Amino acid sequence: MKLNILVVGVGGQGAITTAHLIARSAMKAGLNAITAETHGMAQRGGSVEVHVRIGDVSSPLIPDGSADIVLALEPVEALRYAKYIGRKSSVVLNSRKIIPPSVTIGLAKYPELDEIAGNLKKIAKNIYIVPASEIATKLGDSVAANVVMVGILLALFDMPFKLQHVEEVIKETMKNPEMNLKALKMGYEFRSNRLSEV
Repeated sequence: MKLNILVVGVGGQGAITTAHLIARSAMKAGLNAITAETHGMAQRGGSVEVHVRIGDVSSPLIPDGSADIVLALEPVEALRYAKYIGRKSSVVLNSRKIIPPSVTIGLAKYPELDEIAGNLKKIAKNIYIVPASEIATKLGDSVAANVVMVGILLALFDMPFKLQHVEEVIKETMKNPEMNLKALKMGYEFRSNRLSEV
């Protein structure tokens, strides 16, 4: 068994925490898991990518075109890392945009969400648009969107680890575990028939 998950976002969204949560949950289930991260000015909203490889793998980096699942905490970041997406890939886009300074000052244009999804659909099998930040905001902490995304991941796909594995990792490693457990559950209960698949 081999599973490649790419987590992308911008600094401050918790992409690294998300990847570690997934990897540690896989290890709780008795699986091999490797992570590798590359990021720029993460503290200042720079681009972040984290590779999670589970199962019969030895190299930490996902080969081009070989991501099984891309979790995009910020939608345009999925386009930035499209080289990892192939015909068998599924992409889960958090609908909340983070507008970069280049757009704010008029040097660039941020694409519409439908445009982002349409471009991704040309290369990926499934695209899901999910309101993870909106769900987290209802809990009182928009930063928990990354944990909501992990819950949605479990609801959407047949993962080799279970909800209880993620719950154990949250209790052992995260600050404010009670709130994060609620975020995980809300994501998990946001069933796929309520997701926007394009």
